[in-house]
Amino acid sequence: MPRPLSAATVLLVPALAALAPAAADAPKPADFITVQKGTLPIIISAPHGGKKKVPDVPERVGTGLTNFQTVRDENTAELAEALVADLEKALDGKPWLVIARFERKYLDVNRAPEEGYESEKAKPYYDAYHAALAAACKAVKEKFGRGLLLDVHGNGVHPNAICRGTQNLKTVSLLKARDGMPAIRGRNSVLGRMEKLGYKIIPPGDADDKTKEESKFTGGHIVSTYGSHTGYAIDAIQLELGSYLRAKDTYATTAKDLTDAIRAFYETYLKDAK
Repeated sequence: MPRPLSAATVLLVPALAALAPAAADAPKPADFITVQKGTLPIIISAPHGGKKKVPDVPERVGTGLTNFQTVRDENTAELAEALVADLEKALDGKPWLVIARFERKYLDVNRAPEEGYESEKAKPYYDAYHAALAAACKAVKEKFGRGLLLDVHGNGVHPNAICRGTQNLKTVSLLKARDGMPAIRGRNSVLGRMEKLGYKIIPPGDADDKTKEESKFTGGHIVSTYGSHTGYAIDAIQLELGSYLRAKDTYATTAKDLTDAIRAFYETYLKDAK
């Protein structure tokens, strides 16, 4: 004959049942990334503007790292969203978009894995971001044969300037070979157009081909991984936007001007992509 359930067991069973939905609703890596699939050969990435705490992942301490950063690039996520919305109207199509919503202090997707996270519990979030970027690059390459990846960051060293990061033209090697330096710094290039609109660009458009990029902002892991010197065939530029250009009351204007610059580049160098 079965033993009757104790009073404690009777109370415990519904309590455990109540916990089951909570486990099912536990946060997933995909909940910490905004991804939009696109129809254009343009990819926008914003890895350092997130504000969410990652559950069960301790903050990084950076032991032994020489270029360790945990500071958020303020308003870069918001700027990227505004940029994509403006581009959709200007180009009658959708750019690809990948935005990190997690705080950089838990993991940094613009670093190689061995520097980007310290807890194995952070790995799924890191992998989810790069899986989304890799999928975007592969889709653009397959459909168009080439494309442009703009990786949006913030710098506090030059508050009124935009620093170009291409690992000294390495990550735009196919663009340079195909269309020359005018596509990188000329009047219809992204940064050349921004310079024409009055923005300070580092290095400036009138610099010679041997002028090096700002040593702190030459481009990180993202452009290094997905730039056109790799098999992806996507020309990648890290945009280091000064703090004034992405302030709460100015980032929308910066996004609109970037839209104009990207439109000029698209119509000159990308519109006829297959």
